[in-house]
Amino acid sequence: MEGSGKESVSLSLSLEEPDLEALVEVLSIYRIIRDMLNDQLIKDLSHVVSSLLKVINVISSTDLVDILERAIQDPELDKALLNPPKVGLTGLLGALRDEDFQRGLGILVALLKAIGKASKTQ
Repeated sequence: MEGSGKESVSLSLSLEEPDLEALVEVLSIYRIIRDMLNDQLIKDLSHVVSSLLKVINVISSTDLVDILERAIQDPELDKALLNPPKVGLTGLLGALRDEDFQRGLGILVALLKAIGKASKTQ
């Protein structure tokens, strides 16, 4: 090998059993992904990613993200998620008297109108 300009490198690794299992798992996932990838899939994925980035850009330029963030951090929501109340028609009608509920419903109605409007222009 001296005259060919190529060097031979020897590599010795010591892997523990869990590390070896993880490496085998990563390699098998890599093989699956490699086998799945083709030009059409890459084109489809790039279209989906591009669309998602557009949606994220639009959403991040509105107050919607801030409103949703504050709503998700509300301790009352945590309580309701842990023990969801049963709400029937009477409870729903009673909730209509609540000012916060009315504002939230107004946002949902505006969102649904925008979705409906956008769907008919396609």
